[in-house]
Amino acid sequence: MVKNIWFWIVQCCCWLFIAFIVVSFSPIQYSDPIGLLTIYFSYFFIGASIAFIYCYLLENSNPDDLSSSKILLYPFWGSLITGFAFTMIELVLGHFVIKNLLFAFVRLLFKNSWMAIPYFIFYHLYRIVLIYQDEKQRTIVAENLLQISELENLKKQLNPHFLFNALNNIKALTLFDGAKARESIIQLSDLLRLSLNLGEKQRATWREELLLGENYLALQKLRFEHRLCYEFKVDNDLDNVLIMPMSLNTLLENAIKHGIGQLKSGGKIITNASAENNLFTIRVENTGSYHPKPKSQNGGIGLDNLRKRLALQFGEKASFTIENQNKIVVATLIMPF
Repeated sequence: MVKNIWFWIVQCCCWLFIAFIVVSFSPIQYSDPIGLLTIYFSYFFIGASIAFIYCYLLENSNPDDLSSSKILLYPFWGSLITGFAFTMIELVLGHFVIKNLLFAFVRLLFKNSWMAIPYFIFYHLYRIVLIYQDEKQRTIVAENLLQISELENLKKQLNPHFLFNALNNIKALTLFDGAKARESIIQLSDLLRLSLNLGEKQRATWREELLLGENYLALQKLRFEHRLCYEFKVDNDLDNVLIMPMSLNTLLENAIKHGIGQLKSGGKIITNASAENNLFTIRVENTGSYHPKPKSQNGGIGLDNLRKRLALQFGEKASFTIENQNKIVVATLIMPF
């Protein structure tokens, strides 16, 4: 822990004050100011030197090795050594008669140690707070790095999942309409460029998300033709709102694969977006019914990935629900912006 100039200023002020208290209760009596200043600064320099060595030794010790017993003993030993040094100053420089040297030594040692112990206790408390803050900061940094790593891994899963679905759509077109298959490949190249650009970002604008969603549904329109209708009900003033990337596209993929794609007559997808109270809401409605399956049974990667990314990036501030409402599947995503 690096000490700044204010730390040393406070240290000096503390020992100037302690020296003043010790002089005030010292049995040494000096009538001249020079003698008084000599004994005063002797207390100050001796006390400050012991404190410097004490701080140095503690700073170079392992914080994890400081048990509760050591936390109590270290201030005791620091004040006892300081009290011993102050007592020796009084015995050597003191001009007073001592009838019982041992009794006088113990009495002075107790008095001086008692006056020094508040400094060592408060310094120890100060150091414990710094260690706690340092460990807390390291924990936060480690958790943030872990979250970033997990988010990157989830986004790496997302792009292959998206590409796999798109290629399956093109494969279906090649069996019936070669011209549309070629057109869909061109659409796919634009779509991949947009998705890869978004995949590298921590946040994307709503306009970028919307453009990706429009391109994705245009590609799907080539496959489903009249079986797919879609509509976007969004305001232009939301274009620059920053949200989690690939969020809208995940909902649209789910609506196509598990909704429209399961119906012979096809259906309609309606996308709504709104912003209120620093929360951005995406609502995707599609014809069909929602029947959740375990991930092992052909699916579940996209929505599961979405839930994990929301939890990592926003915690409890974000939410995702998907439910059936009168033969319509409604997926609602809410996140801070």
